[in-house]
Amino acid sequence: MYYGLDAHKAFIQVCELSEDGRRRKDYPIQATSEALEAFGRRLGRNDHVVLEATFHTWAIHSILRQHAGSVTVANPLQVRAIAHAKIKTDKIDAHTLAQLLRAGFLPAVEMPSEETWARRQLISHRRLLVKQRTAAKNAIRAVLNRRLIEHPYGPTLFTEKNRTWMMSLELPAMERFILDNALELLRQLEERVEVVDQKLLRLASVDEDVKLLMTIPGIQVTVAIGFLAAIGDIRRFPSPDRLPSYFGLVPKVRQSADHCRHGHITKAGSASARWLAIEAAQILSKGGSPLIASYHRLRRKKGHNVAVTALARKLVVVVSHVLTFRQPYRHSPVKGTRAKLRRLALGAPRTPKGKVPESLEAVYAEAGLPALSPPSAGERRAARSNRIALSRMRASRDLLTRSEKRKQEEELRKRLTNS
Repeated sequence: MYYGLDAHKAFIQVCELSEDGRRRKDYPIQATSEALEAFGRRLGRNDHVVLEATFHTWAIHSILRQHAGSVTVANPLQVRAIAHAKIKTDKIDAHTLAQLLRAGFLPAVEMPSEETWARRQLISHRRLLVKQRTAAKNAIRAVLNRRLIEHPYGPTLFTEKNRTWMMSLELPAMERFILDNALELLRQLEERVEVVDQKLLRLASVDEDVKLLMTIPGIQVTVAIGFLAAIGDIRRFPSPDRLPSYFGLVPKVRQSADHCRHGHITKAGSASARWLAIEAAQILSKGGSPLIASYHRLRRKKGHNVAVTALARKLVVVVSHVLTFRQPYRHSPVKGTRAKLRRLALGAPRTPKGKVPESLEAVYAEAGLPALSPPSAGERRAARSNRIALSRMRASRDLLTRSEKRKQEEELRKRLTNS
């Protein structure tokens, strides 16, 4: 038998379909663990269940897979593209899922392991806390901006000195209350984020994949675990180009006959993973990795946002290579990479006191990572061309800065002469 489930928050509409598709039975069940357990006990190893991916799909899948022969999770966007009906009801949706499963024409989604699912929940929880922390900071800035008040200590508002200064400000009663409340909320959120970060650090210290990803510039503990949570098993992606597509970092393509148009990125897949990739690219764009030569070249043409998105796509390709071949990144800065890995080196071999590794190979050996393999001819050519492009970019930027300074000096000299 084939069972199509149209899942909602309060109930699940079930369509029970025979193997030949002629006999059909529709009925609802409650969306509770007890009702799903009772429904699952009626299933056998010859029964096949399908449901669309939604917020509680993983819980339903974990219950029913213990009883049914197979439980398939369908991609709702692709199902809608395949089977679009003018009349849409819960019964029709459940019947459509059962028919697609019976015909073997169902766009399935691979369900993550329990460990991967737990990682995704933790990363989503941290992202929510960071959003709330940003909202609290914006509320504090709004109070100061409304009163035309500038903070006196340093360029950053949320230092300890500035916080003490804000606590002593004389404000109207209502704004004093709002500022105190926002400062207290910000303190609590920062403590919660720190607790989550410590949890992530403990998880990362026993995972070699996290260490491998942290050898890439711009990738910290949170980003590395977020990538692994989104990717799951890297063997799902047969080529490195598939991973940026899964992250939604590739451009849309509209092609027909001789016409082909490319648009904005697709934004398919995990929004949280794509956000982490963009954040890592923001950090990487300020460093000296060979990857950023293309960023600066594109930034001059199309601006920072487009360039950093393209850099995020390149970064995800590097992530795919690192996880597939289980080789650390060979173009990392020695000092910064060692500082990142030593945070995780709870059980890794330590170097003698006072001795600092001078090469990247020594840093990776200290962290217990695989040794670097000799670079291929293609890697050597790419590294050489990137160094040339990077040096040219730096030279043109320095030349532009000197010319701007010269113009400013000439304008100042003219003003002094005229006066």
